Amino acid sequence: MKKLLLVLTTLFLVAGSVFADNETDEIFANMSSDELYEEQKTKTIKIVPENQHLEDKNAKVELEFNPMYDEVRVTYTTSFASYDQGEAMNTVLAVLQDFQKEHGYTKYRYLQTPRESSYIDKNAKPKRKYTVYFCHVQMVEKRNMKTVKTDAKEGSESAE
Repeated sequence: MKKLLLVLTTLFLVAGSVFADNETDEIFANMSSDELYEEQKTKTIKIVPENQHLEDKNAKVELEFNPMYDEVRVTYTTSFASYDQGEAMNTVLAVLQDFQKEHGYTKYRYLQTPRESSYIDKNAKPKRKYTVYFCHVQMVEKRNMKTVKTDAKEGSESAE
């Protein structure tokens, strides 16, 4: 009796897993583009802004955006000799404001303190990098300007 129960349970589990596998394949095949976006939104998107607000012609700005967590990492890179922290900070904030306007964000907060690092690039030239991590805490829908998500704390650093 125990063997019969064990065999029936095993067959039931095997049949259930085969059926579930076929079912999930059909679900992914019939997904709309919005649903596919939902599946892929955990990926990090690299963005090079058109208007980089640069005064230093050796500098460049890059954004890495993670839509799932509403996190943005802004990286300002320039040559070691022409690096100025004030210019880097102002450029990063100007690029962040453009990003906010494009994506409908109203507030942000710092996830970490800004980091500065030095390195040698592949052409053996010294470079300086300024990196800031931001988390957007409030998103507003563009159609009806209704608040969708709020995660801000009263005492946290935020700007509009």
